[in-house]
Amino acid sequence: MPMSAHLPPEPDRAARLLRRALALGTLCAGLAATALVWNGLREGHDREVRAEFDYRVRELQARIARRMATYQQVLRGAQAYALATPPLPGAAAFRTYVGTLQLRQDYPGIQGIGIALVERGATMPAGTQRSSVVMIEPLDVMNRRALGYDMFAEPVRRAAMERARDTGDAALSGQVRLVQEGSGTGQPGFLMYLPLYAQAAQDMPMGAANNVTNNVTNNAAKRGRAFQGWVYGAFRMHDFMTGLNGEREADLHVAVYDATPEPPNCMYGCAYPDGTARLDELRTIAVAGRPWILRVRSNPVFEERMASQQAAWAGVAGIIVSILSALLVWLLAQGRDRARQLARRITEDLQRSYGKLRHERSRLISILDNANDAFVAVDAAGAITYWNAQAERIFGWNVTEALGRPLRHLFPGEQPELDRLLAFDASAFENGRGRRLELVAATREGLPVPVELSCSRVDSDGAPALHGFIRDLSASKAAATREAQRQQDLQQARQALSRAQKLEAVGKLTGGVAHDFNNVLQVIYGNVQAVAMAPRAPDTPRRLAGALAAVERGANLSRQLLAFARRQPLAPVVINLARLLRNIDDLLHRALGEGIELATRVEAGLWNTLADPNQLENVVLNLAINARDAMAGQGRLTIELSNAVLDEHYAAVVPDAVPGDYVLLAVSDTGSGMPPEVQERVFEPFFTTKPEGEGTGLGLSMAYGFVRQTGGHIRLYSEVGVGTTMRLYFPRSGAPEAAPPDVPPPATGGTETILLVDDDADVRETVTAMLRGLRYTVLEAADADEAIRVLRTGAPVDLLFTDVVMPGTLPVSELARVARHLRPGLAVLFTSGYTQDAAQHGGQLEPGTHLLSKPYRRDELASKVRAVLDERSDPPPQDSPLAPQRVLVVEDNDDLRDLTCEMIMALGWQATGVGSAEAALESLEAGGIGAVFTDVELPGMSGLALAQRLADNPELPVVIVSGRALGDDVPPGVRFLFKPYRIDAVEEILAQLRLQRQETGEQGMD
Repeated sequence: MPMSAHLPPEPDRAARLLRRALALGTLCAGLAATALVWNGLREGHDREVRAEFDYRVRELQARIARRMATYQQVLRGAQAYALATPPLPGAAAFRTYVGTLQLRQDYPGIQGIGIALVERGATMPAGTQRSSVVMIEPLDVMNRRALGYDMFAEPVRRAAMERARDTGDAALSGQVRLVQEGSGTGQPGFLMYLPLYAQAAQDMPMGAANNVTNNVTNNAAKRGRAFQGWVYGAFRMHDFMTGLNGEREADLHVAVYDATPEPPNCMYGCAYPDGTARLDELRTIAVAGRPWILRVRSNPVFEERMASQQAAWAGVAGIIVSILSALLVWLLAQGRDRARQLARRITEDLQRSYGKLRHERSRLISILDNANDAFVAVDAAGAITYWNAQAERIFGWNVTEALGRPLRHLFPGEQPELDRLLAFDASAFENGRGRRLELVAATREGLPVPVELSCSRVDSDGAPALHGFIRDLSASKAAATREAQRQQDLQQARQALSRAQKLEAVGKLTGGVAHDFNNVLQVIYGNVQAVAMAPRAPDTPRRLAGALAAVERGANLSRQLLAFARRQPLAPVVINLARLLRNIDDLLHRALGEGIELATRVEAGLWNTLADPNQLENVVLNLAINARDAMAGQGRLTIELSNAVLDEHYAAVVPDAVPGDYVLLAVSDTGSGMPPEVQERVFEPFFTTKPEGEGTGLGLSMAYGFVRQTGGHIRLYSEVGVGTTMRLYFPRSGAPEAAPPDVPPPATGGTETILLVDDDADVRETVTAMLRGLRYTVLEAADADEAIRVLRTGAPVDLLFTDVVMPGTLPVSELARVARHLRPGLAVLFTSGYTQDAAQHGGQLEPGTHLLSKPYRRDELASKVRAVLDERSDPPPQDSPLAPQRVLVVEDNDDLRDLTCEMIMALGWQATGVGSAEAALESLEAGGIGAVFTDVELPGMSGLALAQRLADNPELPVVIVSGRALGDDVPPGVRFLFKPYRIDAVEEILAQLRLQRQETGEQGMD
């Protein structure tokens, strides 16, 4: 038998070719499928990277545009300030204004803000112009180089300056090298210009200066005539770009070009590493009429952070699967056993490959879940298809609950911009990207949460979809709230410091008052004691004269203190300060001496003002004497009078100023001036720089108090070695000037009867002796209650002469009203050294009120008493049913009683207050009361008992003011006002009382 018969037969050639064809076909099909999967994953990753890159570019573009818009508004503010202070603001004022902007801290990139004026002169060639920088702030070493610089001579600057001049709008220059850089390397720079147009400012009120630019720029011809110069800002490009690229600045390379993206025009980011960026984007930003080209390129850091190996792993896995599948087909053709073993190995390899794929997917999900913003994908129907962990933390819905839920449900209420995005409205997208929206979303619990939504439109299987990032703004808004609270706490701390400083000032004031009054008392005590020991000594008249002079000195000191405290009683009249200055011209010359040159300047058409002429003369004389001492008897004193209009900008800078029309009194000297530490304390009482015994330190504090009490304010300008200027602003009065008062004849006594009311027995005894020495009949009373008893006895009284501040529950103003009711035609004269209560209102005497300030001399007492008695009119008729009536407030707390009376009078009604029910009954007996407001807890008779006693009079409404319910003890018809109450509650009660009176046919009480 041949050996070949034992060998296996050779396989059929066709079968071998078939097995190879099947394996090769399986391999090709697997590789084709792998290529499709790899390409799809790579394109999806590229879209994600591009979307992130585009988002960063848009954010950077928006930040640059917002910063330039903000800086343009800063320059417009400087333009408005310059126009509001024609012809130009002073250097110091401009420095103060720019200093408040805090350019270095809040506006990086602004090197300085300046003013450049155009120069036109007969000596210049025709058709030529020059410019000069006249001021720039902050005036540091770098900015000083720009002063006087002719920017019009440089073409790039000139083009922008002409564009601003001709258009009337902001104009940005091209790339320049700032003069401030000096000879060093420096930074590229640019400038922004705003035009200044002048108009006949002297013919306009200052408040109209802000409209000059609008009026002028409306006409091209006017622009040429009115053009004056520019307000401009100098910018350093590298400083300007600080912080604009966000937290991940290394991801992107940013370059900024002027007009065209050419290397010579590069202003920022000109150096770029060799090689080509994977992502490169050009954007145009229009800034004040000039285009900037923003070029953003991705850095390797960005590409590494966004890199994904998912496509690579998918390709490798697909190739492996394809090869294994081909081998499997081959092996299946070779044998089942080998095929099973191979299938097992292939299955294991596939599991490892899919494990790597799952790991890569988990990595991508981890990136999204650990992002600071929520990421949401929405399909064409608006349903959520992807929901990351941050979205779950913000809204409270987990992934299972969120998927398939409409995104619109997260944003309740009307959201038209969001509705347009979800409807895929083409106008809501720009290059496939939606606008960034700030919305208020709702959590799962229904709590509002502020968010920012940024989304892009993508295509998913041929249908539109949205991918959006949602940023929670709660932390940033909470930070803003905390900052506001911090500022509030800081303000409270400042107020506490101010209160501590006021307490320190009160301590100094107390010591100064005690010192000066002790000196006065020592002079009086020493002279009176000497007279008492030797009443017939030859020097007795001299000693009595010294005591009287000390009394006068104490009275002057008291008046100065009241002036500083703004508590002195004023008798203002409408005066023209020019006439007052002429009246005291001789007095000023005598006070200044021959070595001082006095110059006065008065503006034509000077306005009138409302002020006390006597006090004003004292203020001018004090200022002149201070100026004389500062000039050491040699120099020039200038007194100027002019009209002034203060606008809102001035009032915002000066704490005590109120916008309006004023008469300005300026007193300037050429003396030694004051250092800053003296200027800070110059208005403090008893503060003086003069040697001991040469000044009281009350002159300027009295002037300050008088001006503030008159409704004006005072400003001090002083420079060491140059001089000092005091500027006093008095409110304008539209009334005509009052006629000068007639000189009264010498006062004499009389035979009338005077009721003297004073709680101080010694004062009462002294004044009684003075009045009886003038042949008057005097009746005495120690308080208001005793005075009323005297009047009720029927004693013939012609004048009530009463102190203002006395103990007791019946105010002195009420005493005067009751006395006039009991004695129609009774004359009333108040006296006090401190008249804040009854005799004055707002620091000024009420019409028809007479006041004699303590201390007073015998001739002053005689003159005032005679004048008041001579002014008596015929007795007025008794109250008729149509006479105006008032509300009586019964409250033992002084502050609460005054506050309630102020509320009632603020509503246009009359009101008076007493401190007890007994005093209320006395006021009711005098008549003229239309309603009673009473507290429950009162000394003596309670308010409830008073209401029950008044319940029998239905024509007298009673209102009980209480913080608790009173049960059934309240009489019928009594109304309630519950504490604490506001003015609208008081207004409602009074409206009810008015309606009641109308229904009963009586006149209302207002």
